[in-house]
Amino acid sequence: MSDHYNDRGVDRLYSAVWGENIHYGVYESGDESIEAATWVAKRIMADAAGLNTGDAVLEVACGYGATARYLVEQYGVSILATNISETQLERCREMATAHGLSDRLRFEYADYHDLPFPDDSFDVWWCQEALVHSDDKDRVLREAFRVLRPGGRVVISDQIFWPEKLTSDERAAVEARYGMSNLSSPADYARHITGAGFELIEHRDWQPHAATHRARVVERLDQLTPELSAEVDRATLEDNRRSWAHWAELAADGKLSLDFYLARKPA
Repeated sequence: MSDHYNDRGVDRLYSAVWGENIHYGVYESGDESIEAATWVAKRIMADAAGLNTGDAVLEVACGYGATARYLVEQYGVSILATNISETQLERCREMATAHGLSDRLRFEYADYHDLPFPDDSFDVWWCQEALVHSDDKDRVLREAFRVLRPGGRVVISDQIFWPEKLTSDERAAVEARYGMSNLSSPADYARHITGAGFELIEHRDWQPHAATHRARVVERLDQLTPELSAEVDRATLEDNRRSWAHWAELAADGKLSLDFYLARKPA
């Protein structure tokens, strides 16, 4: 997936449509903008995790770094945020400097399957809508367990394509898009988490928010397409519009959900 996100056209498309967060939102009133809803989701997750000033947080697959900046500014934590897209990491560092956060926020290249950090290094491991890309979720979560200190928390939100609800053609489209063949249901995610050794504390089903968010993303893309056509090639626009519209249909049909998990490494 790094080639996909390193593509300059794709990068421009995502930043224009999704904003500084390549994440889903929680629509408490239903009238929120995409941006407002994504901040609501982060607040809910951070409050549930009980973040404390000075906590050492590892964020994996950090996108444009908006979550990391938000958590540093709002909760006083120290964050090491990682990604496999050098294009996104470059933007992350620029934004951290612009916000005056370079002393409390670092961005590094790292694959969440094989983290280059010592055991028992962090208080919180955070991952939003990125575990879906992994074909070996058990390995990712074992790495999370390894680098967390005893009592550390794992915080996950993810878009989940229900394997038992998808048709064979729908499943093929999802697997081709995400480059994996290990689709997991919400119950499977819980098993991945506990199988790595964590105690599952909380699971929230945010499926209606997934449907709302996906519909909003397609609406915004359609609004911005005339403007983006000058900067993004036609094939990239059409390919992403096709996939995003398909995901919106799956979410509307209850085949794509958004789920939040909070778990703890035993003390």
